[in-house]
Amino acid sequence: MSLEDEFSDVIAKAMRGLEIDAEDLAKEAGVSACEISGLLHGDMDEDAVRKISPALGLDAEALIALPGYIPAPSDVPGIRRIELPFRQWTVNAWLLEKGDTRLLFDTGFGERDLLEKLSVGQVAAVMVTHAHEDHIGGVAALESVGLTVVSEVEAMERQMVSYGDFTVRVVDLSGHKSPAVGYFVEGFGKQVFIVGDAIFAGSMGRCQNNAAYRLAFETLREAFNGIADDCVILPGHGPATTPGQEKVSNPFRAGFS
Repeated sequence: MSLEDEFSDVIAKAMRGLEIDAEDLAKEAGVSACEISGLLHGDMDEDAVRKISPALGLDAEALIALPGYIPAPSDVPGIRRIELPFRQWTVNAWLLEKGDTRLLFDTGFGERDLLEKLSVGQVAAVMVTHAHEDHIGGVAALESVGLTVVSEVEAMERQMVSYGDFTVRVVDLSGHKSPAVGYFVEGFGKQVFIVGDAIFAGSMGRCQNNAAYRLAFETLREAFNGIADDCVILPGHGPATTPGQEKVSNPFRAGFS
């Protein structure tokens, strides 16, 4: 399973978050504008990566290794990744099941995509991480068949909810989108963390400006504080991962670990 972002996407996200353009980055890092352009177009130049990474707050070696990074599988019985189309990309919804209780997290982009892939019987609730179109496109259709949808705003107000054998703790993950929440789910014998677009395997969600970028790291650091390295992270795009793997292999790791 491929990662959500290539190394060039990571560089572009860091530049956007820091509000630094190619010209200023080239000057600060002591590289040419052509080298910056090449990196942004996917041409790996390890020397240039090592020069620009300090200016971008990125881990150079993780960035260089990113094309070969594949998180170790985090297969947990009862967790199903539902990969749904989103224009030329894909987006995840996650179905968690234990006993007679099923919880669904996010709804994809297309109005009925989830209904075509999923029997909605015994789904206790649908919980939304954030209100970007690729995560809430199926809300109306799911509500039309009688499912309860919990928005990120409502979830933040409730803080803690229980469904059958599941206990769900809500944390603030604003930054990529504000408001946005993450869900710590207890009930599988190990901690499971549904994060939306706050963090991906090897990357993180794009932030619109520097204030949002700083907030994204602040909320992610707080959420990561004290959780186990083998906690299963279920992101909005790409494969599942763990904090232990991201603290080593994510180029943004200095901002949250």
